[in-house]
Amino acid sequence: MQTGTTAIGGNLILSGTVSTTTVAGLSITGNLNTGNGTTLTAAGFAFTVTGTTTIGGGTSGTLNISSATGAKLFTGLVTIAAGANWNNSGNSPLEFRGGITTTPAFTGGSGEHTFTTNAQALTGTFTIPSVTVTTIALTNNNSLTVATALAGTGGLTQSSGATLNIGGTCTIATHTATATDNLVNYDGGVQTVHASTYYNLTLSGTGAKTFPAGTTTVNNILSMEGTATATLTGTLTYGGSATLQYKGSGAQTTGGEFITPFTGSGGVKINNTK
Repeated sequence: MQTGTTAIGGNLILSGTVSTTTVAGLSITGNLNTGNGTTLTAAGFAFTVTGTTTIGGGTSGTLNISSATGAKLFTGLVTIAAGANWNNSGNSPLEFRGGITTTPAFTGGSGEHTFTTNAQALTGTFTIPSVTVTTIALTNNNSLTVATALAGTGGLTQSSGATLNIGGTCTIATHTATATDNLVNYDGGVQTVHASTYYNLTLSGTGAKTFPAGTTTVNNILSMEGTATATLTGTLTYGGSATLQYKGSGAQTTGGEFITPFTGSGGVKINNTK
């Protein structure tokens, strides 16, 4: 693109085998579509798409965010088609206002991913180290792995069957994880569990997982895995049909998770061969 290009009043559609890189701030008031065989690189400048963003046409297509310089904002739904590539090689902070739907696995880079303004959803498999949800509700429809921090004044909601892996801190204001068959897995080192109601909760990885002040409820299965242990400083309750499972990678002893008497009808299960 030529120097001085700052605004496109409608849609930007790339097709064929074109490969282009921004050389100034770029604002697209319509939709962005990078078709099969095309590559768009958002370099070290502001980059805004007001409409929807579609990467690929079903076989290829790439959006490469090569620099953390310049705010990057995607207002409409971002859709990543089969065979396409979303590459945040610059580890840029990104802001989303319309959610993301992806067919290939989405790897976000280490920059903070902020979800704002509108209720939105993540559909597909996502690995995003740092997620911040501001004011609104973000829904995880399938699989989300957050290695560093899940934070913000908004909320994260788990859909039925969804999986959330948390490797670092979870300080988000609201965490809704009651849907049938959803799983939240704290799989890092020493961690504090968000005081919420869970359908399935797994404590894995290593170190002590602390149930903090307030009430944490597990309605289906609490599974103790890896070499994780549990410390109780708040209140832990179990649903009427709950199960407490020990499935560690080494010898395990009971901790704060073991409430006597255990009243869940699923009982206590030892699935640890050690």
